[in-house]
Amino acid sequence: MRRPLQVELLRGTAPAAALAIFGGTVWMLCVHADVWAGRWAGLVGYFRVCLLILCALMVAAGAWQAGRERRRGMGELLASTPRPAWQPLLVSWLSVAVAGSAGAVAVLGGAAALVGAQATYPGRDWWWVLLVGLLALWAAAAFGVLVGRLVPYRAIAPIAGVATYVGLGATTYVDVYRATWLSPVRDNLRAELLIPGELHLAQAAWLLALTATLLALAARIRWVTVVAVALTAAAAVPIVTGPRVSRLPTDPRAVEPVCTTDGPPVCMARVNAFLLDDVAAAIQPLLTRMAGIPGAPTRAADSTILPDGQVPGQAETVWLNLLEQPQVFGGLAEVSELRSGFRQITEPFCDHAHLDYSPEVDKARTVALQWLLDEQQPLSDLPTDRLRALPLDQQRAWFGEYLAAARACDGKRLAELGERL
Repeated sequence: MRRPLQVELLRGTAPAAALAIFGGTVWMLCVHADVWAGRWAGLVGYFRVCLLILCALMVAAGAWQAGRERRRGMGELLASTPRPAWQPLLVSWLSVAVAGSAGAVAVLGGAAALVGAQATYPGRDWWWVLLVGLLALWAAAAFGVLVGRLVPYRAIAPIAGVATYVGLGATTYVDVYRATWLSPVRDNLRAELLIPGELHLAQAAWLLALTATLLALAARIRWVTVVAVALTAAAAVPIVTGPRVSRLPTDPRAVEPVCTTDGPPVCMARVNAFLLDDVAAAIQPLLTRMAGIPGAPTRAADSTILPDGQVPGQAETVWLNLLEQPQVFGGLAEVSELRSGFRQITEPFCDHAHLDYSPEVDKARTVALQWLLDEQQPLSDLPTDRLRALPLDQQRAWFGEYLAAARACDGKRLAELGERL
């Protein structure tokens, strides 16, 4: 069996499958590098997002591989050999499964080297997430082989691939149901979240039993099919009937705060701590600018530290959103976007429907933000420039008055502050 497998790996659909999976994985990882950069759990979690594309490619490759015997008129030749009929089928499936998995693992290995250069937290149980993802590729190849055996048309390979993409994509829109965990594709596996261990085991067992069922159906071995179907149903029961996983638990170690030791405190969740120096360099000057102003925040923190669903409410803390910020080779993608998160400080703490709006109120709000960010303006002689022309203690006094009025939702006072400039 080793020799036929080597031939299929070199001359069959396997090389094309490996190349397709390799290219698909590279493309998917490049599209959203910010989701996994610097985080082991983020990398394997995003791999499960990639399965939306990769499983479709594996199904198409498996279907094309299964149709080679028919296209080349080898049916009678294979039937005349002493080998059981299921062995050539097993070789066809295994060649595609091994080659496709190798293509994905090669890319993930390169990405892992980039993650390892930055990561500050090793993560927990992420290898289980990766294992289930690889088992899903093997099940997808088995489904492709079954479809290729049942439908004698060349076009069935791309059709089956597209149908798989649509079907797996649909499950991501009904994530509230426990049964959706029968699909390996997940789009909510953030780096700080954990999948319960029993769910890992149930998914792995389900995918292994499903693969055996699909291959038994393709080989038309009745008694094996009956046993495999029973095992598949048994493996699906704990997933379908278990408690609903509407919100994954948080890894408490991943969200532990890691803070700067010099200057105004800036804290990151441990899983994002590789960004601490870059974030501190961008944020500490703003905190220093407000130091000593009554009511001004004194620290900044990564919003990942907050319990899921909790609304930030600490006036002394500026909560930073680091989504789309990490870069593969280090640094922040949009420093100006991160700094603009300080906009929350200058927004009046009230419903705008209850704020007496006027152009002067809007002017005061704009000036407060621009003064805080301390960014150069393209035009001269603007209200912000007039504020900056005042002595520094008067600038800080004006900003302190603005914060007090904004937090009291005092539209009249805000208008007066705008009229001063």
